[in-house]
Amino acid sequence: MMFPILSVGVANSVFFGTYGNVMRLIQIQRNDNQTNKNVDVRFCSDAENLHNYWHLDVFLSGSIAGIPYAFINTPIEVIKTLLQARNVKKQDNVETTDPLKTTSAFKMIGELYKVNGIRSLYRGGTLLFIRDVPSMGIYMLSYEHLCSMLTKLSYSEIKKESMPMHVQIVSGGIAGVLSWVLVLPFDVIKSKMITDSLTQPLYKGAWDCAKKTYNKGGAKSFLRGLRLLCIRAFPVNGIAFATYETIIKSCNNKTDQHNQLKNNTFESKWI
Repeated sequence: MMFPILSVGVANSVFFGTYGNVMRLIQIQRNDNQTNKNVDVRFCSDAENLHNYWHLDVFLSGSIAGIPYAFINTPIEVIKTLLQARNVKKQDNVETTDPLKTTSAFKMIGELYKVNGIRSLYRGGTLLFIRDVPSMGIYMLSYEHLCSMLTKLSYSEIKKESMPMHVQIVSGGIAGVLSWVLVLPFDVIKSKMITDSLTQPLYKGAWDCAKKTYNKGGAKSFLRGLRLLCIRAFPVNGIAFATYETIIKSCNNKTDQHNQLKNNTFESKWI
């Protein structure tokens, strides 16, 4: 239980930190905040005050942030997937010829490293990069746009502090579901590749895995677990974004309090 809590927290902090800094650098380059200090760059629904490439900037920032996220998240996914597979086999009393039989996350890291070094921790890494990099761009773009539209529908005047928590939770939940649904086929193949036997592999590669999966169960095989995924993704991502926004707001209030009171302006959270 401790392993996923600690590891996911680290991965998410790296992602959000990278996203915010990349978005800030892009906007400084475009001189958004030099031309109009009163513009909060979040609200894409206020189209008159934003440049035409705002959506692209958000998508690129999310995708770029997805690179270090995928690098950190790949070993986490490998360990998590293998542990889940072994727990299922243990419950079903299924014997395995795979040399990795431990159900401890930290012991499994050591065993994987002994088998094939650091490469063992990046089994299916290419698929995870293909899955995570674009999906993180979609993830942030969906969230930012939904927050903008829901806030625009709820309030006649858009203000930075007017976004209620329920908007953040709903937007984050929908963004999480959408980003997962679009990449679920890659996740299915990734899981099969990671859990494939080290000594007697069933698949020659990702493409071979995809073909065999399709031949066995058709297109629906790539959407396995979709319902449970959506049920899980909505609350998890909704709470994650609400927590993220609360922490960002708290930090901004502490560091920018004097400037905001003096100038009576609302600055972008990215600057």
